[in-house]
Amino acid sequence: MEKNFGKGTGWYKMHFKHCGGGKLKGEITPRYSHDVMAPGRIKEHNKDVRILYCLRSPVERIESHYNFAKYFVGKEDRTMEQAIHQEPEFIEMSLYYRNLCLFLEHFPPEQIFLVWFEDIKNDPEGLLEKVYSFLGVDSTFRPTKMHEKSNVGRISKSSRLQDYIRVINHRLITLGLSGLIRRIKKAGLGNLIMKMNSKPLRKDKMTPELKSYIIDLLREDIRQLEKWTGKDLGHWLI
Repeated sequence: MEKNFGKGTGWYKMHFKHCGGGKLKGEITPRYSHDVMAPGRIKEHNKDVRILYCLRSPVERIESHYNFAKYFVGKEDRTMEQAIHQEPEFIEMSLYYRNLCLFLEHFPPEQIFLVWFEDIKNDPEGLLEKVYSFLGVDSTFRPTKMHEKSNVGRISKSSRLQDYIRVINHRLITLGLSGLIRRIKKAGLGNLIMKMNSKPLRKDKMTPELKSYIIDLLREDIRQLEKWTGKDLGHWLI
């Protein structure tokens, strides 16, 4: 996070160079959620920003986080239990209420929209309409690929190729060619390369003992989130 922040706003704005005027612009960076510096820095540059915060069962999120790091990124060689005990980020990113409070110190609740992962699966159209209304755009628009799954768990055949693609992607952004990246993705070339360089993943599952350990660590935070949202999250504690 600090490495990218040090590159300045000019570098950041290059990621949106391909966007036309009069359009809302956004990005996804999960690590903002638990970075104590991020909310204040975001407000400094855009006090009217609209924030979408996606919440998923902490156990499922941690499993997904670990499997992505181990099999797709190829940067994790510890067991799931070792990684969770040794890497604070796995737990910190699932302390949803604590992390929301970091943002609530800088932004009013009206600027934060909670996206529940269950709604993405069970009611994508209803959720999308609410998100669009929150953003102030046409709430009747429906993407053609709305019902297609994205980021399906896969394992890289070549981590070296994956790293090479990542370097090229960053280089194009540095050169102000983010529009080219967008056109490549729109043409489906990015997905084609990803499919050719990956295969379906049989995900690792945490043991019942590890699950109980995680739930005990997060129990109070989940209860606080329940009180703040008024949503029953008891199924997260099972």
